[in-house]
Amino acid sequence: MEKPHVSTTNNILWFFKAFFPFQLLIAHLKYNLLALVYWLLLFLIITDQLGSAFGVPLLFYSPEYLGQVSALSFGILGFSIGGFNMGFNTYSYMKLAPQFQFLASLTNPFLKFCINNSIIPAVFTIVFIVRFTEFQLEQEFASGFTIFLYVMAYLSGFTLFHLLSAIYFFPMNRRVRKSVLNLDDEKNTKAEKIASTFIPNKDKWSNIKGKQNDRIFIYFGRRMRFFSSRSNTHYKKELLIKIYERNKINATIFETLTLLSFVLLGLFRDLPYFEFPASVSITLLLTIILMLFSALLSWFHRWTYPIIILLIIGMDILSVKTSFFRYTNYLYGLDYSEEKKVDYTLERIESVCNSDLNQLKTKSNIINILDNWKKKTKLNKPKLIILNVSGGGSRSALWTLNCLQNLDRELNSKLFNHVQMITGASGGLVGAAYYRQIDLKHQLKEISDPYAQEYRDRMGADLLNRLSFAASTNDIFFRYQNTVINNHVYTKDRGLAFENQLHENTNNFLDVPLSYYVPYEQKAQIPLLILTPTVVNDGRRMLISSQPLTFLTQGIEGLSRVSKSFENIDYLSFFSGSNPLEVRFSSVLRSSATFPFVMPMVTMPTKPEIQLMDAGLRDNYGGKITMEYLNELNSWISENTSGVIILQIRDTKKVLDNESYQQISLMDKFTLPFGNMYSNFPRTQDFDQEELLKIGCQQFTFPVDLISFNLRENSKDRISLSWHLTKQEKEKIANAFQSRRNKHSLEQLKRLLQF
Repeated sequence: MEKPHVSTTNNILWFFKAFFPFQLLIAHLKYNLLALVYWLLLFLIITDQLGSAFGVPLLFYSPEYLGQVSALSFGILGFSIGGFNMGFNTYSYMKLAPQFQFLASLTNPFLKFCINNSIIPAVFTIVFIVRFTEFQLEQEFASGFTIFLYVMAYLSGFTLFHLLSAIYFFPMNRRVRKSVLNLDDEKNTKAEKIASTFIPNKDKWSNIKGKQNDRIFIYFGRRMRFFSSRSNTHYKKELLIKIYERNKINATIFETLTLLSFVLLGLFRDLPYFEFPASVSITLLLTIILMLFSALLSWFHRWTYPIIILLIIGMDILSVKTSFFRYTNYLYGLDYSEEKKVDYTLERIESVCNSDLNQLKTKSNIINILDNWKKKTKLNKPKLIILNVSGGGSRSALWTLNCLQNLDRELNSKLFNHVQMITGASGGLVGAAYYRQIDLKHQLKEISDPYAQEYRDRMGADLLNRLSFAASTNDIFFRYQNTVINNHVYTKDRGLAFENQLHENTNNFLDVPLSYYVPYEQKAQIPLLILTPTVVNDGRRMLISSQPLTFLTQGIEGLSRVSKSFENIDYLSFFSGSNPLEVRFSSVLRSSATFPFVMPMVTMPTKPEIQLMDAGLRDNYGGKITMEYLNELNSWISENTSGVIILQIRDTKKVLDNESYQQISLMDKFTLPFGNMYSNFPRTQDFDQEELLKIGCQQFTFPVDLISFNLRENSKDRISLSWHLTKQEKEKIANAFQSRRNKHSLEQLKRLLQF
């Protein structure tokens, strides 16, 4: 080991001032704060401080690849975080290397920079291993040996990316030193031209503050031994600049190749082996953003930020004036040709909603369905059940399916004899639609056991990995692949990836057009299903069903047309010229489950374009459309039934057990007005719908009973709002039906149905 000029044991303060890794950390805080933000995001995720409500940390603690958590999945995650770390190193080298000019005098300066820039990734690795070890022990019930394999796999993946990077950088650095030592070399002249292309403002780049030619630094060198730097005043300035320039060129090429490889991965995203864990996709996305910013900074320096702002403004203008950057997502199967697009104006909305003929015809059709439903029950005055299911991603989907299977079994396979209509939002409707299809296939004798565990396993399977991988590789930045459905060409994006994964998970049961359900609903073989996605443009609701629903769009009877807002729009009537029944049913389900940013908003064929988003924005439990439905059919229900049961399958109890409130802090006073709008959003809907139910029950001429089955009853329970479930979360969902309150609800339901 080369001895430093000053003993580190006698002068700790001097040591820290000279210790290169520590000084690099200080330099990051002073000159490279933006790059640290990316690490901060990862630290917040793995410490359960960011995205915990949506289960983002769990995606890192328990990455799933090819349907299971394994050493391979942890190895892939380690490889992706290794890629992120190398992106961080290349970006940091461009920003900070000129601050430490002694690097230019070293062999393999970039490698030594990376070694000494390892404090942050080392701390991250330690914290992450501790966190996922705790999770695997407590939540996934993994053995000590299994966790050891996971740790080794993660570290191996992390190391592998750095070894592959070293294979690239070692030969490059040797060529750099060989060329810069011969300033008159013909190859060097060519390199000058390359440098002027990659670094157009090289004079400004080299003229950075902090020239410390004589300062001594202690750094990690060969075999992780301490070395002290030597003065580099005897080096020519031109030589130092050339070494920096060449290393910067190498780093830029490396970044470009890495970015291209990520884009190329998108070409293979439909192959199962490329359905990487969702945590890998998150890391991949952060890496892409970091590297893109690094490339822009390399080219434009201080002009980078204004250029990014101008690019965003330009993209926004082009997205309005042209077809570029619109990132349109579709209801697959619907005709989006220009001649079929309809005007989205108040006049057209009013004319479709207020058509007396359509209202009479659609109401007559529903009454005919009700008549068939009553015959099916073989009862004089049966109880009519309206099923309301809440949103909540995979937890609601699996909970709804689990609940319906158990209820139907307890009621001797007669639950759907009484359920006449299903509505709700998001994941709950995915689970309800899946069980409705299972029940139909059982009636058609295509399956033997509708209560089989297989269907719960399928409903709980991952839906997030393919979706997130599509988003991170080419969905957000480049969309260059198309698909053909019903002779219509659509762009491939994460919406299509989600649907394809849903089909795969559910035996392709839901891979049917909306028209498939028309005869079965009309004969009342299966309940009517109504979806109510929100029109983002104006807050209205699109009522989507295989049956026309214009009778639900007229608003309050007795109001003049001027006073009506026409809140509901009937999908079949409004888009009658675009073959609305040929749309894929999975697309319709997705339109009601487009949680912001996770899933793309669905564009409709209108002028101007309108966007559909999650039904939960307006009615997460289906209570509003239920009351409107009962109000319009009040007379028939009163004459033909003994009353209505509103059966709620909720992912969260209205008032949780052990719920408490805390004294608000000074910071809370600034954040609560905004956070309140989100955190109390479901509760506000509960308050509104309870009031609506109270008023409705006073108007109805038939009795109404409300029965709820709740997944989460205690405030300390946690099941993430995500399209991915852990093993322990699935176990919680499986056991929730046996809770004391849910058993009481079952007895109440049996009593009302006289079982």
